[in-house]
Amino acid sequence: MKSSDRAILVGILVAGAFAAFWFLALAPQREKAAELEDTIAGLESDISTQEQIVASGHQAQADYQRNFSSLVVLGKAAPADGDTPALLEQLVAINKQAKTRFNLLQLGTAPALPEAPAAPATTEGDEPPAEGEPATAESTTTSTTAAPAPATEASASSLPIGASVGSAGLAVLPYDMKFSGDFFQIADLFKGIDQMIGSKNVDVDVGGRLITVNGFKMTKEDAISPLAVELSISSYVLPQSQGLTAGATATMPPESVPAATTVAETAP
Repeated sequence: MKSSDRAILVGILVAGAFAAFWFLALAPQREKAAELEDTIAGLESDISTQEQIVASGHQAQADYQRNFSSLVVLGKAAPADGDTPALLEQLVAINKQAKTRFNLLQLGTAPALPEAPAAPATTEGDEPPAEGEPATAESTTTSTTAAPAPATEASASSLPIGASVGSAGLAVLPYDMKFSGDFFQIADLFKGIDQMIGSKNVDVDVGGRLITVNGFKMTKEDAISPLAVELSISSYVLPQSQGLTAGATATMPPESVPAATTVAETAP
């Protein structure tokens, strides 16, 4: 065998050995290394997510007492019970500032809720008519399906005296009030009532009870008599099943979060 042929044969053997090493030993390890890199990247992403969750938890823990205090202040707008004495105290303060005369505060009549529309009548046949045979009046009957009662959050048995459940599942407590004074004093009175709850963008300023003015009437007996105003309002009461803090304290959140308030639904 010539020396050139021997060199070529040695080269082929070396190339074959290298190819065998590449395909049989090195390539699988490279594939495994690529899989490990993907796994590491996924784990690093999970670690980053968990670190963000931990940071959010630490921030929530640091803000807990401030948020709890804000919740207690917001609870002034809708207490867990009627709390008529607190409402009376707020109205007396507004009345004093407006220089009107506070003549009456008593439980009123809850405003009527809109009735659910009646369900459409349905026609049920005893038997379908045979092919080519016209339907007769005797073969059909008409029945009306009753609409389901609206869902409510609070039970009537747990509500304060005079309260009823509103259309949003929140208890409503109506009041009738009477004031007297001149025109500008009455205007200041309405302004004070309106400013019990203020909002600007996402900020809510709670200075008193959240109320809705359902109606009012102004009368004046003669030219020298004061202007008499009768107001019909509604205040709101939190569900008894939740209360204001739902079991949370100033130092610890509740063990479980209550379910969301069920909104009343009317039949289609």
